Amino acid sequence: MSNYEFSLRQEVLLEKGADILGSLFHFARNNHISPSDKKDPVNVVYGLVWNAKSSILGADTEAELDRIETQFDFARKFYAGIEV
Repeated sequence: MSNYEFSLRQEVLLEKGADILGSLFHFARNNHISPSDKKDPVNVVYGLVWNAKSSILGADTEAELDRIETQFDFARKFYAGIEV
């Protein structure tokens, strides 16, 4: 994978992470889930996505990006399961 392709994949993952964070944020707000409730599953998944998104630009390998994408896929499945 060229540097350009790697950078492009990072950009795509940043957008994917932002989309998931937005969805979780709106769900929490609409369902009166306090951001300070660190044990609520929505907040736990939000934190996982936030941390993964924060590590995208520091990633050096495709394997790191694969792990981040796997976390995002998990979060999307979680959200799909709770969305009414």
